Amino acid sequence: MNTRLQIDSHHYRCKSCHKVHVGPTRTLDFQCIREQLLEKGLERILEGEFTMTCDCDQTLKMKFQVREFPAGIFSYHGYQSADADLLARPNIREHEDIVDE
Repeated sequence: MNTRLQIDSHHYRCKSCHKVHVGPTRTLDFQCIREQLLEKGLERILEGEFTMTCDCDQTLKMKFQVREFPAGIFSYHGYQSADADLLARPNIREHEDIVDE
C-alpha cells in the first residue's frame, strides 16, 4: 500500500554541525510497514522518508512514521534518524493537488 501524505511544520537539527532546519511542506510516499486489527477497526503504521544535504555537506536522512486509525485519519507516530534530531513534530495531512482553473 502506497499513500501520499504531506508533512509540514517540522524542525530538525543536524547532528554534525547543530544547524536547525525548518522543514518546508513535503509530500512523501508512505508505505504500510505494519497493520493490526483492533476492536474498532484496522490500524496501519506507515513509513516515509526523505533525504537532504545540510550546509555542512552532511546528508540527513529521516524516516517518519504515521498512524492511520480509523481508516483515513492520519496522525504523527514517530521518526528515526541517525543524522538529525527532530525538534518539532510535523503536522500530517492527506496530499492535496492544487489545480489552477
